[in-house]
Amino acid sequence: VNDIPHIGHSYCTILCDILTKYHKLFGYECFFMTGTDEHGQKVQQAAEKRDTTPQTHVDEYHKHFKTMWELLDINYDKFIRTSDPAHKAYVQQSLQQLWDKGEIYSKEYEGWYSVGEERFFEESELIDGKDPISGRPVDWIKEKNYFFKMSLYQERLIEYVESHHDFIQPDFRKNEVLGFLRQELRDLCISRSKSRLNWGITLPFDEDYVAYVWFDALLNYMSGVEGKTFSDGSSMWPASFNVIGKDI
Repeated sequence: VNDIPHIGHSYCTILCDILTKYHKLFGYECFFMTGTDEHGQKVQQAAEKRDTTPQTHVDEYHKHFKTMWELLDINYDKFIRTSDPAHKAYVQQSLQQLWDKGEIYSKEYEGWYSVGEERFFEESELIDGKDPISGRPVDWIKEKNYFFKMSLYQERLIEYVESHHDFIQPDFRKNEVLGFLRQELRDLCISRSKSRLNWGITLPFDEDYVAYVWFDALLNYMSGVEGKTFSDGSSMWPASFNVIGKDI
């Protein structure tokens, strides 16, 4: 929602709509959810450029997506916004659970940060001193941050992807993921200091920090169907399909 939707968003959501309508033709019960990821530095900067608040900006810009889906005759069952109070509460609950289990810890951290990608990069990852993904400049940042012990899950993830052949499709995407997982899997920085980014979900165990946008946004797949069941009583989570399109 830092800008209006583009063809990449349409491609992804049309695929989901086709999957849903196809399965309904065969009598399957379906629940199709889409929505908008509304936190992060890019959104905050977009709001500043318009001389408005991030909340006012996303309240306006998420409507462009709803209008697009109406024009394309996309029939979703739920449109979730990551600024919804229920989603924010779910993220804070999840963060607290991980903190209580000792899977989140704090440490001083310094590194090259890309605003465009909203992530840190190692020196060796930079190309000509710039963000290797977007080619934009990076800034050297040193601060205390919170980290999720992602490295604990490396072998478990590799084993799961290898033993469930259709978990990631198409195959070349599965191979990309496995290639990433077989490298050293570093712990993930899951916080941003409010001193430079205040548009996000506050960490329940430290009010001076907000959650990293992707740690927040990806949880919407679970928060959006929390407590929901199909008519036979089966849970809507885990989802049968998660579709990631050209917009990501």
